[in-house]
Amino acid sequence: CVFSPIPNLGLIVVDEEHEHSYKQQDDMPCYNARDVAIVRAKLCNATVILGSATPSIESFYNTESNKYVLNTLFERNANAELPLVHIVDMKREYEKAQGMCLFSELLLNKLDDRKKRGEKSILFLNRRGYHTVLQCSQCQKAVECPHCDTSLTFHLSQNEVNCHLCGFSTHPKIACSSCKSNELIQFKGFGTEKVETMLQKVFPNIRCVRIDADTTKHKGKLEKLIHDFRSGKADVLIGTQMVAKGLHFPDVTLVCVLNTDAGLHIPDFRAQETVFQLITQVSGRAGRSELKGEVIIQTAQSENETIHFASKQDFISYYQSEKEIRKLFQFPPFCHIVKFLFTSKNENALLDFSQSFFQEMQKNLPSQYICHPVVPSGHYKVKDCFRVQFLIRGASVLKIIDVMHSIDTRFALPSSIKRFVDVDPLSTFF
Repeated sequence: CVFSPIPNLGLIVVDEEHEHSYKQQDDMPCYNARDVAIVRAKLCNATVILGSATPSIESFYNTESNKYVLNTLFERNANAELPLVHIVDMKREYEKAQGMCLFSELLLNKLDDRKKRGEKSILFLNRRGYHTVLQCSQCQKAVECPHCDTSLTFHLSQNEVNCHLCGFSTHPKIACSSCKSNELIQFKGFGTEKVETMLQKVFPNIRCVRIDADTTKHKGKLEKLIHDFRSGKADVLIGTQMVAKGLHFPDVTLVCVLNTDAGLHIPDFRAQETVFQLITQVSGRAGRSELKGEVIIQTAQSENETIHFASKQDFISYYQSEKEIRKLFQFPPFCHIVKFLFTSKNENALLDFSQSFFQEMQKNLPSQYICHPVVPSGHYKVKDCFRVQFLIRGASVLKIIDVMHSIDTRFALPSSIKRFVDVDPLSTFF
């Protein structure tokens, strides 16, 4: 809608301005709708309101440098209190259970208490499916999709293993993609489907609603599930990012983040920021009326600083800490990043061309620009296409783009290779 031909435009509101979904990443041009809104408002002499409980580091930095005006809301809607937050060390829970467990003792007690009081709960897990990893019992490697560089996920309801990148599906009795063994495949990891199944085994009387990409495939299904939960047909809502923000349920008094650690291990400079935003946003679903809310954060890294900042919903302290780290290593907002991503079905041609292009860029850019070497993307192969990338960091995007155009006049891009140029990418890994 930011491109809509509205005459006499005076105001643009960008709600949840930090949201990754504003960024076009699947095709070029790789623009950010939030940034387009700001530029369009400038051209129209209009006002932009960027709203968020967890602003992006770049946007908040712009308030410090007086590019933006900061307005702060110090109270929740209807004077609701912030929820009480419990950080549960899952390492101790694993010791007590003598193995892996999904639910801490505290969570089970709180869920039982909410059921008796007629209040509702939300369980958040950013992984769908039943088992998230299939492991070969012979070579111990994860069974991967034949078309992608990612492990397959088992879905119990369809009795299938699926690839969440290309949609490939097959029967669970699959040969190992590494050693070709037909021995027993071990199932590991857990997703929202398993959480729903295990919760109903523990509490047979608890009614659950699950919201993820599997349960909302058909038109109108999402609205129906939300209506069922809101109208009292379910006691617990289990979901992925789809339930983390934008929903208002006055009678939800308990929220649990089941696996907080997954996002912390991604080798991306925004990983901590994303985890902070998710925890804070999903915690905001609890206690949104006169009923007091509670939040349980299950983690094996109970000492992690980001988790503690998020548990207190202390954005300012988190921002100051993160800003100093980024300043030390010269990451945004103290520079710009341009990501060059190359894809091709011909692996050798891809590696040769991307390396040659990188060397030309490095040779023609001033020395103050930092050129990271060509590396495989986080998903090296997707839909039978190989993917490599490199990053360039510097003060000016225009200089990087000018050098790229200059090289393009001398080095034609082979027809078998596609190139994506992403300015200020949200992910530097995938």
